[in-house]
Amino acid sequence: MTNRRSFLQLGTGCLAHLLLQAACAPLGRRRAWTAARGPVVAETPFARLEAIGPGAWAVISTPLGGDRTTFANGGLLAGRTGVVAIEGFYTAAGARWLAEQARRLTGRHPTHVVVTHYHIDHASGVVGYAEPTSTTPQLLTSASTQDAVLRGGPVAPPRDAAMLRPWADVITVAPQRPFAIDLGDRTLHVRSTRGHTASDLIIEDLDANICYGGDLLWNGMFPNFVDADPRAWRLAIETVPSATRARLVPGHGPLMDAAARARFVALLDTLEEAARRAHRDGQSIDQLAAEWRVPEALGDWMASPAAIRRAIAAWYRALGSSTA
Repeated sequence: MTNRRSFLQLGTGCLAHLLLQAACAPLGRRRAWTAARGPVVAETPFARLEAIGPGAWAVISTPLGGDRTTFANGGLLAGRTGVVAIEGFYTAAGARWLAEQARRLTGRHPTHVVVTHYHIDHASGVVGYAEPTSTTPQLLTSASTQDAVLRGGPVAPPRDAAMLRPWADVITVAPQRPFAIDLGDRTLHVRSTRGHTASDLIIEDLDANICYGGDLLWNGMFPNFVDADPRAWRLAIETVPSATRARLVPGHGPLMDAAARARFVALLDTLEEAARRAHRDGQSIDQLAAEWRVPEALGDWMASPAAIRRAIAAWYRALGSSTA
C-alpha cells in the first residue's frame, strides 16, 4: 500500500497520477483497464507479457492491483543477433523479471535496453538489467534522460549515478538523428521527439508495423501533462503509425489499435479546442477545469479532476498565460 508520505514523495509524476486516477474510478473500470488483447505468455501480479508478433512482446503493467514492481508498459523485440528490452521500470526487480523472460523466450539476455524518458516509473529500475550478468546491454536514452538519472528531480529517478555506472556503452539518441538497431533479421528504429516530456523516444519495427510509444500514448487513462508541451505532443502523435494493422504499445493501459489511437487523438484535440476557446475568452484554468469532461463519444477514460486541471494548465502555459 502507498501511505501519505510515500505518495507525496512521488510528487506529480506518473506514479501519483495513476494512483489518483484509479482512486477516482469505479472498481469495474479499474479492473477492465488493462484487459489482455493478445496471447499471454507470462503473468505476474504486477504485469503480463503479451505476444504481439513474431519475436515481439508487450509488457502490460497492472499496478492497480497493489503490486507496483512495474508501473509502466514496455516490451521485448528479438532478432537473430540480439534482444531489445524496452523500459527500465519502477524497480530493478521489474527489469530483472523482463530480462528473465527474454532468456526464457529467446535464450538470450537483452543485448540492448531502451528507456523512453526519465520519469521514475520508466527509468528508475534500469540497473536491474545489469544484475546478474557478465554482459551488460547497450543502453539507449536521450541526453535529457541521462541527465535526469544523474541530476534527479521531482519526477525523475533519484540523484544516483549508480544507475548508469554499469554501462560502458551508452548511446544518446538525438533529435533528427534516429538510431537503427540491427538484430540480424530485423531492424529497429529509435527516434527522439518531445511532447509528454522534453525528450521522448519512440521504438519501431517498420516492417512488422509495431510501435512502442512510451507515454506519448495512453489508453483508457487520461494522460499526465506534468512535464508536457501539448503542441509538440500533438505533432509527435502524427508520427505514430495509424494503419489498421499497426500494433501500438502505449506507456499505460492495454494494447492500442488504430481505433484506440484515433480516440486518443480525438481526446487531445477536444482538450486543445476547449483550452484555446477558454483562453481566448478570458476564462480561468479553474473555471474550465470545473466544467470540462471527456466526451462520452470517446469511450471510457479514467480522468480525475486534478489530471484535467493539470492538462488545461499546460495548455495555458503554451498559449502564453498561467492564469489560475
